[in-house]
Amino acid sequence: MRPKSLLLLALALGCGLVASIGISQVMERNSKPSVALETTPIYVAKHNINLGDPIDASMLSLQEWPKDKVPRGAISSLEELEGRRPRSAIIEGEPILDAKLLAPGQIADPIRSIAPNMRLKTIAVDAEKSAAGLLGPGDRVDVELFVKADAKNNILQAQTRVILQNIRVFAVDATVQRSPDGGEEKTIAKTVSLMLTPAQATKLTLAENMGIVSLIPRNPDDEAVVEMGTFTSDDLWNDTQGGSRAKEQGRDELAAEDAPKEDLATVVAAATPPPEPPYQMEVIEREAVRLVLFDRATGKPIRDPASSGPSAGPTVVPTTSGGVTNGAAPIDPKKALDDFPIDFDSNG
Repeated sequence: MRPKSLLLLALALGCGLVASIGISQVMERNSKPSVALETTPIYVAKHNINLGDPIDASMLSLQEWPKDKVPRGAISSLEELEGRRPRSAIIEGEPILDAKLLAPGQIADPIRSIAPNMRLKTIAVDAEKSAAGLLGPGDRVDVELFVKADAKNNILQAQTRVILQNIRVFAVDATVQRSPDGGEEKTIAKTVSLMLTPAQATKLTLAENMGIVSLIPRNPDDEAVVEMGTFTSDDLWNDTQGGSRAKEQGRDELAAEDAPKEDLATVVAAATPPPEPPYQMEVIEREAVRLVLFDRATGKPIRDPASSGPSAGPTVVPTTSGGVTNGAAPIDPKKALDDFPIDFDSNG
C-alpha cells in the first residue's frame, strides 16, 4: 500500500479508538447509582392561610425537603398543629414554622405586636372618616380635626386642622394584618386602631371630644411632614386651589417650572436698598441762612443737576423766607443773625 493510504488508515483508527473510549466512560458513569439526597418531611401550606384561621390537615401538604434546606422550626408532625392558629398570614407553598403560630388554644396576640414606647388608640369611624373602606392594616394616614363654631367656647368660626401626620393604621376592626390573597370583598370599618406615641394618643383623645376626627390616607412611602395652618370658613372664599397633574404624578420639578415667575425688574427693585438721604449744613450769611446738601457717602457737596458746566456749585436750599425743605425745622433768618456771636451791624 502507498504510504499516504497507510497514514489515513492509522488516523481513522486513532479517531475511532478515542471515540470508543469516550462513549464507554459516559456509559459507565450513567450506570453508577446516584448518591441518595438526604431529605426530611415537613408540612407546607396547600393554599393561603389567613391570620387567626384554625389549621387542619386539609390546609397542609407533607413534602420531602432537602435536609440542609429545611428552615429552623419547620413542623413535621401533625400533632404539633392541633388547636393552633397563624400569628401572621401564611402564603401558599410556605413551610409551617412554629414561630409563626400562636400557642395551642390561643386565638390572637395583637397586643404583643405593639412596638415598645408606643400606644394603641382606637377610634370610631364610618365610611366618610375611613376613606370608604379603603383603609387596611399597615396603611398610613393623616388625622384631621373639624370643630364647629361655638361662641360659648370662644370658637368664633368653624375651622379644621391636620393634627397628626404619617400615622400607621395598626388594625381595622379586629383585623391586624391583610389576608394573603388581598381579599376582593370590602366592608366598611366601624373602628380603626392607630399606632401612636403616648403624647399623640392623648392629643387624639382631646380632639375626639372637641369635634369630628377624620382619617386622610397617604402614600405609605411618603414620610414628609407638611407645615399646615388652621383653615376657617373665611378661607373657603379665597383663591381656588387647583389640582396639578405634575404633582399627582410625582413630578414636582415640572410643577415648579410651571409656576409663574416674578418679573426680574421687580425682584431687583425689591432687593436694592433705598439711597441714604444727604446730610445738610446751614450756611449763615449777612441777610440769609442757606442750607447746603452734601452726599452722605462721599462727603462732597451735591451738585445742582439744573446747573451745567464746571462751575456748577453745590445744591443750595434757601431758607430766607422761613420755608423749610427736606423735613428741616423752620429757620427764622433774623433770629439766627441776632444769635450769631459776631455783630455785622456794628461799625467797629
